[in-house]
Amino acid sequence: MLKYYVKRSDGESYQLVATPPDENVWIHGEGVDEAELRLLSTTYDMNFNVLRDVLDINELPRVESHDDGLYVFVRTAQRGKHGQVVTTPVLLAVKGTVFANVSIASMTDYKLATPVLTTQHGVTTTSLLLSLFATVVSEYEELMHRTARYIFNTGRRLRTHEVTNQDFITFVTVEDNLNEYRMNLSGMLVVAERLRDTLQDKGDKESIEDILLYIRQLLVSIDNHNQTITSIRNAYGTIANNVLNQRMKTLTVLTVLIALPNLFYGMFGMNVALPLTDQPWAYASIVIFTVIITFAVYLLAKRFKVF
Repeated sequence: MLKYYVKRSDGESYQLVATPPDENVWIHGEGVDEAELRLLSTTYDMNFNVLRDVLDINELPRVESHDDGLYVFVRTAQRGKHGQVVTTPVLLAVKGTVFANVSIASMTDYKLATPVLTTQHGVTTTSLLLSLFATVVSEYEELMHRTARYIFNTGRRLRTHEVTNQDFITFVTVEDNLNEYRMNLSGMLVVAERLRDTLQDKGDKESIEDILLYIRQLLVSIDNHNQTITSIRNAYGTIANNVLNQRMKTLTVLTVLIALPNLFYGMFGMNVALPLTDQPWAYASIVIFTVIITFAVYLLAKRFKVF
C-alpha cells in the first residue's frame, strides 16, 4: 500500500493526502507489490527495473545513481519467531522533490517512524533519505541491546552455575543473529561510504558521516558480543572439566575405600583354616582393623590432595 505525504510550506509538517501530487511528496510504501511499483514508476518516472528489486527478499544493501534518480537499498531488521532475527529489503529513492521509501514488509513488522512525527522544517528529499537510513540502522541497535542483555544475564548466571544446556542452544541463534547484523551493517557501511562520495551538500555529508560512525560502533559492539559468547563458552567448559575431574577423583577414592574392607572380609571368608578362627573377639578385631585402615587411607588421600 502506498501513502502520499505533502508539505504545503516550510513551516508545516507533512500531511497525508489521497491524491498523489506530481512533486514535493513523500511516498511511504509498505507491503508493496509489482503493480504498485509500476504505478510509482509511471507516475514519477522512476526506474521500474530498480524499483522491482525491492521485491527480492534476499536483495542486499547497495546504491545506484541514475539520471532518473538515486536509489538506495538497505535492510531493516525485526525479531521473528523463537528469537530469530528477520531482515527485509527497503528501497529509499530520491528524484528531484520526490522521495519514496518502499518495502514488502507490513506495518506491523516495519518499525520506521511515520513522516508526520519525524519531519522537521526545511528538510530536503536527501535529508529524508538519510533520516530513514539512520532509522533503519537504529533498529539494529535496539535488537542488539536485547541480545546484549541476554548475554549479560547468562554470564551472570554462570557465576552461580545456573547456566543450562538450553542457554548454549540459544547461543546458536544469538550468533546467527549477530552474523546477520554484521552482514547487513557491513553492506550498509559500504552504501554509506558511496553516498558520502556522491552527496555534495555539506549538511548531508555531515549526516552521512554520523551514520558511518554509528554503523562502525555497532560493528564493534557485534565483535564484543561474539567475544563475550566465546568467553562464556570457554569458562563454562573449563568449569565443567574441573568439576568432572574433582568428581572422578572423589569416585576413585571412594572405590578404594570400599574395596579395602572387602579385601579383608574376603580373606577371612575363605573355607580354609585361618588365624583367629576360634577366638570370640576375632570378628570385632577384624572390623575395627578394617575401619582403621580405611580411615588411614582417607587421611592420606586428603593430605596429598587427591580430592
